[in-house]
Amino acid sequence: MRNLLFCSIFFVLILAGCSKDEGCDYSQLLIGTWINSQVDAKPVLTDKVFTMQFREDGVEVYSTGYELDASNKRWIENDKFTYKVDGKSIIIEGQGAVSGLFYMEFEIVSVDAENLIYRVPVFKIDNVVYPDPKLYSMKRVRVDLRAKCLGTWYGRSTSPDNVDGFHYWSYFPDGSFSYFYKDDLGHWVSKVDNNGGYFLYGNFLASNYSNDLLSGAVGLAYECWNIDIVGATMFWSGLRANNVTTSFRMDRVSAPPQF
Repeated sequence: MRNLLFCSIFFVLILAGCSKDEGCDYSQLLIGTWINSQVDAKPVLTDKVFTMQFREDGVEVYSTGYELDASNKRWIENDKFTYKVDGKSIIIEGQGAVSGLFYMEFEIVSVDAENLIYRVPVFKIDNVVYPDPKLYSMKRVRVDLRAKCLGTWYGRSTSPDNVDGFHYWSYFPDGSFSYFYKDDLGHWVSKVDNNGGYFLYGNFLASNYSNDLLSGAVGLAYECWNIDIVGATMFWSGLRANNVTTSFRMDRVSAPPQF
């Protein structure tokens, strides 16, 4: 019994000191989904956030927004990367979501159950070196709001300069969503060309859509939000350019408007 107790205490001490131990198994600590929170210790604009998922099968899924051309932007999940861990180095390579063959080496500065900080000493696309001196901070995804997000929501922007009216959003299990707005005559309209799709990583929401009604822009677009769901109310917030924070509030309803 004494030997068993000693072994148990020794094992716990190893786990407790793993984040500082040079012999730590970083590959196990990395497994999961991480959201970019800071670059060089500064908050990241919400639309510029990226996520990384390190899977147990050696696949790294990288997700972020891309500008495809002057008129089209899209949030894309790319699972064409593989990774391996060598000491404090994460070596990632594979096909980019838009183009190019990538080879990257991340140097782990620190990692624990909740946070990952790393540098990028090597970054190549098609064997061309692109120096990247920045320091990246990531937060581990701990919550799953996908079930709570499903259904229909009714609300509007709560930003101080809001001039927009109320809207409906309906989120479906297949990752698509419908959007409803009022036309100039006050009639509810289903935006049939919405091409709506969404991705949830913890409390981070990325939405693809088309033909922005507010700006009048034509083409594909995406936007990202930090969300919280409290009971039957959902809140969105996003850090935009010039340190401006935009926000929405919406309440769960039984169904979208009837036509």
